[in-house]
Amino acid sequence: MKYVTGGYVSEKEAGERLAQVIMDPICDKSGVYWSWNGGAKTVGRWSPDGKPRGAGGSGGEIFENEQSDAVRDLPTAKKMWEYSSKLVGITS
Repeated sequence: MKYVTGGYVSEKEAGERLAQVIMDPICDKSGVYWSWNGGAKTVGRWSPDGKPRGAGGSGGEIFENEQSDAVRDLPTAKKMWEYSSKLVGITS
C-alpha cells in the first residue's frame, strides 16, 4: 500500500499515532476516522536507493477525516472484524 499512496510512516510513528488516538482528548469522539495532514495526495515513487519518495505521509497534525464508501460498507466491515479477530486469537 505504501507504494500506491506514498503514505508510509515508520513503525515508531505508527505507534505514536496509535497512542495519540487512544490518549489525546482531541480523539474522544467515537466512530471517527482520524488522519494526519502529512498524508499523501499523489502517487509515491521508488528512489534509486529503494526507499519510497514523492508523496510522503509522515508528520502532520491529526484531524477528523471523511470515511470512504469502502470503509462504511457493513459486509466488508464484518469480514474485516472476523479475519482480524481470528488472526489475533479473539474468540466470540
